[in-house]
Amino acid sequence: MPEEEARAAALEAAIVAEERQAEAAKDRARATRPVETPRPVSNISISAAEEYSYVARDVRRIAIVGGSLVLILLGLWALSHILGMGPL
Repeated sequence: MPEEEARAAALEAAIVAEERQAEAAKDRARATRPVETPRPVSNISISAAEEYSYVARDVRRIAIVGGSLVLILLGLWALSHILGMGPL
């Protein structure tokens, strides 16, 4: 029995040594890996974001003006038909 215990202890020591070597290799690989730095935001993307805000504002204004003109035309058409000034 003491021989088996000695053999088990030797095997366990070998396994622990292999695990420590594997951990050390993993730590070395992690330490040598280059650190990724975040990409800087380019001036083009900043200016594009500003331009898109202008475009969105302009499209909103165009929609408001166009919609109000359509409403005015519908109102004038209805008024002309109510007053009998239509073509028929």
